[in-house]
Amino acid sequence: MPKRILPLIPRQLIVEEVIVETERIVINCRSRLSAPRCPSCRRVSSRMHSRYKRRIADLPWQGCPVVLCVHVRRLRCANRRCEQRIFAERAEDVAARHARRTLRVRDVQRSVGLALGGEAGARLIERLGMRVSADTMLRIVRADRQVHQGPPRVLGIDDWAWRKGQRYGTVLVDLEAHQVVDLLPDRESETLAGWLKSHPGAEIIARDRAGSYAKGAREGAPLARQVADRWHMLRNCSDAMLSVVERRYKLVREVGRSLANDDAQDPPPERPATQGMSGNALDHQRRSRARRNMMFDAVVSLHDKGWTISAIAHETGRDRKTIRQWLLDKHPGTWERAPRHPANAFETYLVSRWEEGCSNATQLYREVCGLGYRGEARSFRRWIKAWLRDGLSPPTAPSIRHPRWKAPSSRQAVRLLT
Repeated sequence: MPKRILPLIPRQLIVEEVIVETERIVINCRSRLSAPRCPSCRRVSSRMHSRYKRRIADLPWQGCPVVLCVHVRRLRCANRRCEQRIFAERAEDVAARHARRTLRVRDVQRSVGLALGGEAGARLIERLGMRVSADTMLRIVRADRQVHQGPPRVLGIDDWAWRKGQRYGTVLVDLEAHQVVDLLPDRESETLAGWLKSHPGAEIIARDRAGSYAKGAREGAPLARQVADRWHMLRNCSDAMLSVVERRYKLVREVGRSLANDDAQDPPPERPATQGMSGNALDHQRRSRARRNMMFDAVVSLHDKGWTISAIAHETGRDRKTIRQWLLDKHPGTWERAPRHPANAFETYLVSRWEEGCSNATQLYREVCGLGYRGEARSFRRWIKAWLRDGLSPPTAPSIRHPRWKAPSSRQAVRLLT
């Protein structure tokens, strides 16, 4: 065996053969122990029972996977009073019991898993010559969590639900080890104080705003420093900001509405919205608008007399949200429908042809059909005649309708501010 290879193999093993295959390197080896001890009674035994091969993945050599094929002996325990009659020799310094990888491979995979997670870590490990699945990577990370020892120095206290809204307990967390220490059956100060007295050593206690936790911490660990954790600090800030916004909500709406009006462009003229509509449709639109304006005037009049929104809605038959929005906007709003005629898709082309002097509806119809128009000739002529009858010319650009600005709620405003 070349001396430069020996440091690459665990010292607890004796190499018998190295086999270089196409995709991996197989190392046949055995344990250095001549007489292993029984794991139950710790008595040395050399009575052979049988042998078997154990394959363990080791660190790769130059990116090539390495497999340790360990020849393991089964032995009979020499102690007749021992309950374990047969045992297998172990190499606990090389690999854990029943493990398929050495301890040093597990340490590398655990470090990569902690840094990158399951999927990304598995892809990187495979490139390094240690193939492992994402699920196995996560199992390695979870299995190697540090075991909590001793009382926590920085203790986190919060509640948890036995049944949400009905029964709650207390969860205690070691904030340095990021591990749950204990669960208490309730949220009483006496229970928490008793636990702290029986587990002294907490120097910092991070808790929520519950008074029972503050009292329990004072009684159980009077020398510990009580602080609020980050989540409750943000919650306190949000609650304080919410109270301010609710007191000044009218001002928030006015400022937001003024900014929205400044940013919005001038409203589109009414002419493009009614273009192509028949005379009956225009008359119906005017009548609907007049009725809506009359209803708005009636709503304002009732509100000025002191009527509530619910009473106004019951009297007029309108929805309460509509009444409230009208009173806030001080305008009934408009619901003008955008033009939906198929010829609107060819407005730019029709405008250019119109300016060139082509006003023949049949000729224009043939040309737009060549461009993809699928409407009927009769409908297209009616659309052209509406221009001539109303004294309108084709619009140079489609009308733009700006959406109505809706003021954020109090909590939405707090989210924007914090």
